[in-house]
Amino acid sequence: MRAKLAVRNIKRSIKDYAIYFITLVFGVAVFYAFNSIQSQSVLFDLKDEATESIFIMTGQFLGIFSVFIACVLGFLIIYANRFLIRRRKHEFGIYLTLGMKPSTVSQIVLLETLLVGVVSLAIGLAVGIALSQGLSFVTAALFSIPMERYQFVFSGDACALTLICFAVIYLVVALFNTFTVGRYKLIDLLSARFKNEKLKMRNPWVSFVLFVASVVILAAAYVLLIQNGLVMLDDPKFLWATVLMVVGTTLFFYSLAGFAIAMLQRSKRLYYRGLATFTVRQIASKINTAFVSLSVVCVMLFFSITVFSCGMGMVEVFTSGVETGTRYDATLTANVFWDSQGVEDMDPEFQEDAKRVIELAEKNDFDIRSYLASLGVDWDSFAEKTMQIDIYQEPLLTYGQIVDTDALGLAQDRAAMVADTPVQIIGASQFNALREATGEKPVDVGAHGYVVNNLAQSGTELSEQLAALEGSVTVAGVELASASDRVYSQPLDVHAFSSDAAQLVVPDEIVDALRSQGAVPYMSYLDIDYGVDRTAGDAALMEALGKALPPDENRARSSFSYQSDSWPVSMSFTANEVLAQSGGMRMLITYLALYIGFVFLITTAAVLAIQQLSEASDSLERYRLLSKLGCDRKMMGRSLLTQVLVYFLAPLGLAICHSVCAIGVMSSALFDSIGVSIAGPTGMTVLLVVAVYGSYLLLTYGAARGIIGQAVDSRR
Repeated sequence: MRAKLAVRNIKRSIKDYAIYFITLVFGVAVFYAFNSIQSQSVLFDLKDEATESIFIMTGQFLGIFSVFIACVLGFLIIYANRFLIRRRKHEFGIYLTLGMKPSTVSQIVLLETLLVGVVSLAIGLAVGIALSQGLSFVTAALFSIPMERYQFVFSGDACALTLICFAVIYLVVALFNTFTVGRYKLIDLLSARFKNEKLKMRNPWVSFVLFVASVVILAAAYVLLIQNGLVMLDDPKFLWATVLMVVGTTLFFYSLAGFAIAMLQRSKRLYYRGLATFTVRQIASKINTAFVSLSVVCVMLFFSITVFSCGMGMVEVFTSGVETGTRYDATLTANVFWDSQGVEDMDPEFQEDAKRVIELAEKNDFDIRSYLASLGVDWDSFAEKTMQIDIYQEPLLTYGQIVDTDALGLAQDRAAMVADTPVQIIGASQFNALREATGEKPVDVGAHGYVVNNLAQSGTELSEQLAALEGSVTVAGVELASASDRVYSQPLDVHAFSSDAAQLVVPDEIVDALRSQGAVPYMSYLDIDYGVDRTAGDAALMEALGKALPPDENRARSSFSYQSDSWPVSMSFTANEVLAQSGGMRMLITYLALYIGFVFLITTAAVLAIQQLSEASDSLERYRLLSKLGCDRKMMGRSLLTQVLVYFLAPLGLAICHSVCAIGVMSSALFDSIGVSIAGPTGMTVLLVVAVYGSYLLLTYGAARGIIGQAVDSRR
């Protein structure tokens, strides 16, 4: 009998359960789908350990965040149940009046909770499994892998984790509901329908002053953040901006209702029109009561919008430079950070290492290919072409001596750093060898000219000024003039992000003059184009380096495949590694942004929906009184729609203001410097917010209107 009654109650209260049920299904589906990412690796031919490790790392990160997500969803489910129990107080009172024991009522509530939980869990898992199949295609797109052998994937681990987490949540909810129902008194249950929540109003003029203060505080937070840009999280200015934003947000909602009343009362025609007085008082009462939760919702919305927008922007960061950075199959990098004339000024602890590295490099004329060949590397077995490029620094010439770095539009500390940076020099023959390998035309610098090469967006303005320079630049005692006003963008190595900016390509004779003066390359690249496919070439290269530069015992234990040193190999990058890392970071950031952003969005929307439905339930007697006074359903519907719109849009509007400031700072400090537009990700965020938030708004209005309509009709 208890089970039949529980099922009947759920069917009868399906409208009350709608938002709660939809949120549960969303939560379960998203939780399963994102925790099944690691299992999708079976769909792809993972030919290297780097790609496989990316799947493992992504799964681990999502698993860590899932603990936090589970806590958020658990809070939401418990919060939603408070509304459902509160809505049915009178019903429970009737059960007790008819002779049902309190324990029996608690058992019915327990059965209802478990039934809703089981059904939502089953449907949510079904939706999650379908969603995870779609995520497989998204993953393939992020890795640029064609889905040639798609197969249905079910993750037992993700399913078990979902079942365990939500079983615990539902158990806690069931116990909470049982305890809540058990502690109510019969008189409170029977009189629940007739109790009105007291309207809480604050002095309008005090609220007006506090509202102005909140706007000033928020403006100060924005200014502080904009002026200081992206800073460390422990920086006092960043912390102050955060504190001011939280304080300003809380004060904003604390004073909003009183301020609105003060403004509306100045317009008697508007204030006393239709149900405007009733509507304003309803909104003001709810905001005054729930200003803390509205502040929390606003901050969570801000966090959701910012995380999603900037996360999608970061995806563009990892996408934009991949094509340029994989023009060669592999790159060996050799670092010589010491000038031979400055070794004696170094710390004695490092002098011997510096001398050894420079002596080895000079002895082999800085020729990386020849030296490695002498150690046994058979280049002809796997390499079709190798190109070395050496980058020098002119210690007596800095960028600040050539151009006005203060006019570059950079932050003050960044401009000062650029001004003190020695000019980078590249030989024309090596530069043209790279251009030939990538199918570009060679550059002609003449006998006393230079051209500018730049790959970093942050160095664009500096490079353009160097290319358009009317005067001369003295390098190694020789005056050089710009041979072209064009800025070239020739990749020098395999990379995910390029920091090569404003390099001067000069005649080989100038490089020889620098060498004769004792200069050494502070960095050298050996770019390799394979004569075999990239996977086979990578394996052959690593095997050859492992034999030529065998790791010592410590490195072998750390899984190093060869001994890396400052020269001839300090690090290696292959195009496959860059593509795998780029795809992996895109996948990780995309899924984290979607996961966190979506869950926070549905949580905040559901909280607002439940609060508004609770307000409608508490105000039933007021709507009945309006009906008795002759107010028609259409007028009450417009009043309710206004209340729902204001309650949903007020925290969203302030969250958008916060997000515009934060995203603007992120854009100017990070995205603009590397040439990535945030417009696309922002547009995606707008669509997500409109779809999810708007759906909850409409569902809330429909459910609240149904509650009020049913109550009004029951009294006729």
